[in-house]
Amino acid sequence: MDKINPAAYITDTDPVDEEIIDSSHWYEAQHITLTDASQIQWMLAQGWVITATVSELNEDTGHYEVFWWALIRRVLRPEFALQDLVASFTNAYNEGRSLNDQRYDELVAIYNVVLDKTEDSLISLEADDATYNKLIETLIASVSADWTAHNADVSGDLTSYGASERARITTQFDNQLAAARVSHIARGLYNSTVWSSVEAGIERERAVANTNLEDKITEKQLALADRLYVLKADMNAKILAARDRLRTSLHELETQRVGLRNAVITALTGFMERREDSYPDIASIGNLATSLGAGNVMFPAP
Repeated sequence: MDKINPAAYITDTDPVDEEIIDSSHWYEAQHITLTDASQIQWMLAQGWVITATVSELNEDTGHYEVFWWALIRRVLRPEFALQDLVASFTNAYNEGRSLNDQRYDELVAIYNVVLDKTEDSLISLEADDATYNKLIETLIASVSADWTAHNADVSGDLTSYGASERARITTQFDNQLAAARVSHIARGLYNSTVWSSVEAGIERERAVANTNLEDKITEKQLALADRLYVLKADMNAKILAARDRLRTSLHELETQRVGLRNAVITALTGFMERREDSYPDIASIGNLATSLGAGNVMFPAP
């Protein structure tokens, strides 16, 4: 089983920290001078601050009265702030999408490696099958050769089986004929008519004995041949069953190893997939522009 090194396919690019935005140029100082005292309170409400005044003596009242004011206020320049914020948001948005896309590519690469290694393992099992089949075929050929040799030996025994019994029957009935001939001669009964009848009876008994013997020999030969066939069939079945058990055992072990490895990789890729590199929503840029007044048709101010 081939190893898989996920570190070879994971770049683990860390997010780049955004630089702190320099907001000093977002603001500008506005200056104004007034000579109308009725406008002062409204201007102060708008954020203006009085920096200098000029006054003169009112001869009618005898008091000094202010007739000129210098005011200043610090205001935000929305176009500068918006530009910096949009650039920062866009960089963060692009970086987040890039990291997520990179992680997706890494997951696909790892899955491709898992698929490739698994297919290699399955192909290896097919090669093992061919090897085991050749071994079994060699074993069967060897057993068949032994069977042929054994069958030749047994067949010879079957061919010669019964020869001694045939000889015994022949001797037995030849002796009966000789004894019958002697008996008939001694009693004066030996003539062609009587002897022909006696001889025919003995030969019938010989024929019956030989027929019974041949039947027994045939039954014995058939029983032995059947037993040998059953033994050979049983032997072949056991060889094939042993081969199947061996192949099944090897396949199960290899499949378990491949499955365990793939389960570990799946757990890793699942962990990678659950990670989420968050980044600003692109719609937040529009909201930011609106909040800074950029959505107004009068912005920027003429």
